[in-house]
Amino acid sequence: MKQIIIILGLILFILTSCNKNKTEIKNMKDKLPIGYYLKKADNLLTEGINNFHRELDITRIDWQILNSINENSEIDRQKISELLSEFSTGETINEAVTILLHKQLIREEKYFSLTEKGAKLYQTCFQKQNAFRQKAMKNVTQQQYLQTIETLEKIIANLE
Repeated sequence: MKQIIIILGLILFILTSCNKNKTEIKNMKDKLPIGYYLKKADNLLTEGINNFHRELDITRIDWQILNSINENSEIDRQKISELLSEFSTGETINEAVTILLHKQLIREEKYFSLTEKGAKLYQTCFQKQNAFRQKAMKNVTQQQYLQTIETLEKIIANLE
């Protein structure tokens, strides 16, 4: 969820940043509400990600599980459920884990780990994710990105 918020924030910042001169302020009045841009960005991001996940025969939650296992050497079912609770229910996460075990992409002992097959799939998907992120972030500076994140964090804090 944070990845989506970060990317949406970046897009929000790009769409709304300006030099604050009178012409640009006037043009801001012609913009649609923020929700439109957030929804549009979310739809485009989701569609793009779903397309390459479909090519790899995994779901978005499968990817999140594989990524969580790759990033955490000591991760069990409870920790995966906690990490991914913003994305899905515990039941859906457990079902996805069962499928990944059946496909022999992960193994479960005390902690989860990627199998050789799972590690290869992870690397392929990670490369596609990076290419997609680069496309989304084209012509966006680090400063613009950080400002967008800070703005979205404030909006989220205001609404929570």
